[in-house]
Amino acid sequence: MLPPSGDVRLAAFGDSITQADGDVPAGELGPGSWLSTAVTDGVVFAGGWARGGATTADMLAAAGPVDADVVVVLAGTNDPGADITAAETAANIRALVDLVGVEQVVLSAVPPRDEAPEIAVATNEALAGLASESGWHFADPMAGVRDGDRFAPGMSTDGLHPSEEGAAVIGAALRTAVLEAAGR
Repeated sequence: MLPPSGDVRLAAFGDSITQADGDVPAGELGPGSWLSTAVTDGVVFAGGWARGGATTADMLAAAGPVDADVVVVLAGTNDPGADITAAETAANIRALVDLVGVEQVVLSAVPPRDEAPEIAVATNEALAGLASESGWHFADPMAGVRDGDRFAPGMSTDGLHPSEEGAAVIGAALRTAVLEAAGR
């Protein structure tokens, strides 16, 4: 638990949903990333890694310790297409969290996949189970951009990536989850 004052230091690991039009490893957060909304008013970006198309194996390979209060992991969207099983995704995320070394973990649901909604639904079920088993916070910031099991109108650019409006909705929800994880 953090003291009641001071900024919450947020680390993030993800794929194109996190990277978007910025450069997360360089600390550049573009408006197409949920981070640009999450990192406001008392929440500061402390580091992390993201790249378009990244799998959990890629994230693990790029990860290292980060001095942060909370880490958000938004991962797993690209694993099924790379033939990474749910068990391997879970093992990669566990190893990533161990390597990063941040005590408070927010594991995020992945966004809808309009062309294959069952993939995101199955991935999110596995992620929720992993968070529960691990004692982490599970967040579903995608609830605000979903209509059923697909993106709501205006929330996506292509049925896989959020629009800037969608990224802002995701970022606001993840910001709330980060503050809750930090005891705020």
